[in-house]
Parts: sequence; C-alpha cells; structure tokens
Amino acid sequence: MFYAKDQHGNYISAEKASKQSSYFCPSCLETVVLKHGQLKIAHFAHRKHGCYAFSEGETAEHLAGKKLLASWCYQFHCQVELEAYQEDFRQRPDVLCRFKDGHRLAFEFQCAPLTATAMFQRSAGYQQHNFKYVWILGRRHYPQRNLTQQIAQFIRWHHNLGFYLIYLDTVYERFEVLYGIQMADLLPLKYMRFFASNLKELENFLHTDHHIRYFRLTNSEQEKQIRHLVFKMHQRSRQIYRLQNMCYERRLSFIDLVKGVITAEYFPPIYRQPAFLWKARFCLLFPRNAKNTSMKKFLNQHNIFIMPFVSLNQFCYSEWTEFQKMTGKIDFSQNYRYN
Repeated sequence: MFYAKDQHGNYISAEKASKQSSYFCPSCLETVVLKHGQLKIAHFAHRKHGCYAFSEGETAEHLAGKKLLASWCYQFHCQVELEAYQEDFRQRPDVLCRFKDGHRLAFEFQCAPLTATAMFQRSAGYQQHNFKYVWILGRRHYPQRNLTQQIAQFIRWHHNLGFYLIYLDTVYERFEVLYGIQMADLLPLKYMRFFASNLKELENFLHTDHHIRYFRLTNSEQEKQIRHLVFKMHQRSRQIYRLQNMCYERRLSFIDLVKGVITAEYFPPIYRQPAFLWKARFCLLFPRNAKNTSMKKFLNQHNIFIMPFVSLNQFCYSEWTEFQKMTGKIDFSQNYRYN
C-alpha cells in the first residue's frame, strides 16, 4: 500500500516516509514496514498476512498498476484517491474516483489469485453501497489454451463486446481487452484483442458496437477436433472412457456419436468441460424423449462456470434449445448418424 498512518494518526505516503519512523495500517492498525528498494515502488507492507483490507501481498505489477490507473483517472476531471478505505463496508479499492454528480467508481486491479466467493463478496460490497466498480486483471489471469474458473469469474457480457475481459499491461502501460470470447469443443479459446493507451480510449471502445458473432469452424478446425478426440481416447480420459463404455454396451460408435453432437460453430464460453460430453451422455440416456428432460440435469454447476456478472440462464437456455433442434435431426436407430 502507498499510504499509512504515523504515530500521530496522520496519513503519509510511502514516498515521503522515513525508515526511522513507525507506521500503521489505516485499516487494521497493525505495524507496517516501509519498503523502498530498486525493484519495487516505495510502499508499506504488513509484517504478517491477515489484514481484512489488504488480503494479499503486493507485487511490483500491482503497485505500478495502481499508480498508472490513478494517473489516468484524472482524465475524467474527478477526485482520485489511492487505497481509499471505506469504513462502512471495510473495503479498500485500489483506486477510487469521486465525481461532481456524487457517483463513485472503484477500480480493482487483481493480480493475485482470488476465489469466486471472495470476488463476489467484494463486488456485493460495492453494489450495496452504490459504487460502480470495474475489475481490471493482471497478467497472471491471462487465458492460455482453455478457460479456467479463476479467469471465468471475471468475465462480463455486453451486446457491444460479447463476452469480454479487461487487462492492464504495466510494462507497455496500456489496457488490453479480450472481447468476443467464445469456445468450441477440443479447440483453444477464441477471442479478439484491442489495446487502449488510456481510459478515454478504453471508454470509447467499450461504448462502440462491434457486431459480435460466433465464428463457424473451418475444415481445418473440424479436423483438429477429431485428432484431439482420438488423442484423448488414447489417453484414456476418465470421462471419455465412461462414454465409450456406454456406447459399447449399446453397440454404438463413440466417434460417430461425438461427430453428431459437436456443433459447426463456436459457442458461449460458459462450459467448465467440453460441451460434447454432456450432449453425448444425454443422447445415450434419453434417445427418445429429449423434450421431456430437465435442462438443469445437464447444465448445472458441475459443467457450467460461475460467472457472477453474466446472466447465465439465457445462454444456457439458448444452448439447450439449439441442442434439442440438433437431436431432432439425429437418427437414433442408425448409430446416431444424421439423416
């Protein structure tokens, strides 16, 4: 943190503090240590972890990001505060903007791991006290090949951008927006990228309609799906092995079944596990009465990400409806091949 209290209860910045004096956390009142080295910006740190307002150690990225965000916030001609502790709900946003019309905007720059529960609680704190808030992510949360719950919980959706995430690159001093995020079975996550050099550029981009759509799979991507499926079969993946056994018991072709339920285009990034798993299982268990089966038996917390900022019901319903249309085209009497 950049600010602490001295022995007289006055706030002092780390840049002006002296190592010969004692300083205390404004939140928990525990003694903090002044750190001013060559690798990190001058800051205060707790001797022990356990402060409710500062729940994680601060990296150089986090310290630099807070300062960068604060410097950009002045573009909005508002009052800008670093680490402004909110006593009424015991939270400390990294950067807080107070506008002349009375509304407040909090920025959380998240570099460390954070559970979905903790993130939801912090977000709820802002909502309950009429703060607008934005989660900005550090490089640790950048998606690799597949989406994880740790990243998915920060995803938002807007018709201008589809599913999106906002990152802050403290090295190049710019925002990076991943938007139009979508997934397909057995393929890497797909998205588009935009870079903004300040908050004004970011704001303009977010308010522009980018006409997001789900991409159709190319022939090359469809071939890659089957190669990856065969690879997983050889790996004896537990879930695939169970489906193979179910197919064997019914004298059905596993490969043909999967080909029948894999979609020809990308879909919303809501699945913890490949979507073909629940679709194939559904076809094996309910080959005749698909319309009478509850959606929640197959689309639930076991295979859907927790996304507090997204109304998942509408996307689950859309996926379920499209799947029911697909099952209507499958001939269950001929190894689940299309008519």
